[in-house]
Amino acid sequence: MPASLRQLDIFPITTRRLEVLRVTDVSPGMRRVTLGGPALRAHVAENGYPVAAFRSDGFDDEFKLFMRHPDVVEAVGPTQADGVLNWPRDPHLLTRTYTVRRWDAERGEVDVEVVRHGVGPATTWVSRVQPGDQIQIAGPKMSAGHPRDADWVLIAGDETALPAIGRWLAEWPSGARAQVFIEVAEPSHQVALPVPEGVRLTWLSRDGRPAGSTTLLYDAITTADWWAGTVFAWVAGESLTLTPIRRWLRGEKGLAKEQVEVTGYWRVQPGTAEANAGAEQPSDEIVEGDEERFHELRELAPGFAVRVAATIGLGGALAGRPRTLAGLAADIGADRTGLRKLLRYLAALGLVTRDGERYALTSLGRELEDDDTSAALDLDRLAARTELGGLLSLLAAVRTGRGDHARWFGSEHEQTVLDDPELARERAEEAADGAEYSGGALAAAPVFDELRSVALIGPAAGALAEALVAARDELAVTIVAAPSELAAISRVHDPHPRVRHEPGSGLHPRPDAHDAVLLAGVLERHADADAAHLLRQAAQSLTGGGSVLVFSEVMDHDLADEHDYEEDLVGFALTGGGLRDRDELAGLFAHAGLDVAERLTFGWGESLYRLQPQRTAG
Repeated sequence: MPASLRQLDIFPITTRRLEVLRVTDVSPGMRRVTLGGPALRAHVAENGYPVAAFRSDGFDDEFKLFMRHPDVVEAVGPTQADGVLNWPRDPHLLTRTYTVRRWDAERGEVDVEVVRHGVGPATTWVSRVQPGDQIQIAGPKMSAGHPRDADWVLIAGDETALPAIGRWLAEWPSGARAQVFIEVAEPSHQVALPVPEGVRLTWLSRDGRPAGSTTLLYDAITTADWWAGTVFAWVAGESLTLTPIRRWLRGEKGLAKEQVEVTGYWRVQPGTAEANAGAEQPSDEIVEGDEERFHELRELAPGFAVRVAATIGLGGALAGRPRTLAGLAADIGADRTGLRKLLRYLAALGLVTRDGERYALTSLGRELEDDDTSAALDLDRLAARTELGGLLSLLAAVRTGRGDHARWFGSEHEQTVLDDPELARERAEEAADGAEYSGGALAAAPVFDELRSVALIGPAAGALAEALVAARDELAVTIVAAPSELAAISRVHDPHPRVRHEPGSGLHPRPDAHDAVLLAGVLERHADADAAHLLRQAAQSLTGGGSVLVFSEVMDHDLADEHDYEEDLVGFALTGGGLRDRDELAGLFAHAGLDVAERLTFGWGESLYRLQPQRTAG
């Protein structure tokens, strides 16, 4: 199944400098800035990397504006790299993300609309900007269109979502139906929008109440007429006010994940005051001593406590109202003494507050209300289990080159996942979601033009197989995986007459030869010796003139940050593999007796290598 009813189109990430052409007030609370200049066209950056032409096809395409930090004279921004950006490690890097309100390719103009309330660099910039000013932008990096196969659309958002909704309505497909709810500060902040036939538009006014402080959108959505047929819900605005809306849509209305897109565009910050709008924010940089910094780095308890809180469902249990210890313990099935001690510690961390006998989440603690955040932290789910297993195995991996996951959990990580149907299904779903960003571009690559059969190995095999057979009418795909992994793929992806499942492993010979063997995200899960053996086995499974294809994320040390190195470290501890850079991959290919015939870059820096057996002299 798709991750969303909206078709996603991914393209390389770009950065460029544009000129301010016009500044227009569209309402008392919204200012439009029109940007343009020759950099919108395809060109080569000063450092030699190509910059694709500006592109924006979707109504809610996002791009970043680089603002000037109050402590520096000029704004700090990234430089162009190969399909990605080289982000500076600079505390003065200050960005804000906005929607492309209008893109006129013929005139070379981009409109961005900025809400004028609160305190911050964007408010300062839009209050002072003048025609002729320059500003650096980055993106958009993807576009998504109107939802497919939806009988009607539920659209809701506050004024920060107004530019996206306005563009959507301006480009509305004929015959589509929708209910639209837009929240603004007061009636004078309403703007003229097209209302196509079949669309019902309702304005909601806070009447002077602060942004992010009301339940107007929730009340409107939960009391709206629920039309027959398949609905797609798109909601955007202040992050914390959207959590109950997402839960209502998924829980009360039973909408599938692909029918719901709820996006936090901004978040209320404690202590901000709309009366200070337009004032320059002071620097919030904190210079810490080495001793204090090292003390924070060595602490384990906060991370574990937060993950335990997420695992037992504390965020959902405390969402929206204070609770007593007895009530919480009964709802989430926790030991009362243990829960009291956990809450006491979370309060010391600033995540929970206590008033008498009742506990509540602080503004910081409300991060636990977010379903995606809690899922990533849940120790019963794949992401946290993987992270925990890798960190516990790290000492042995660093000492010996091989982790000791089995010592802690009874089996190696891969076997632990395959033995648990829910973990295997979750991995297949996560891989399918990730493939949404690369599958279409990969399937369109010319390396597949003359192929009739492909063997596919890797965690995203199901999603990539779907993309390949959708783009290639004559191509047959064989997914090679362990039986339990094939069962998980079958639970996530519908059968297709040109997609066959073959129990097996890339480490062992296959009975049938193929025009290509595609290893997608596989080498990262194997130590060098095993990865080289896998490549040799793939080469022996080819028809004459066939190719081994390796689709992989490549470590770029000029662009890598702590998160990339963390992923690499955990992967090494679990599998002996991890992320490899270009030189390491080149050495691996040579060791396997394969030459690089071609290398292509897709999306956000992922690489596809076409490999062929080395030719022997004579």
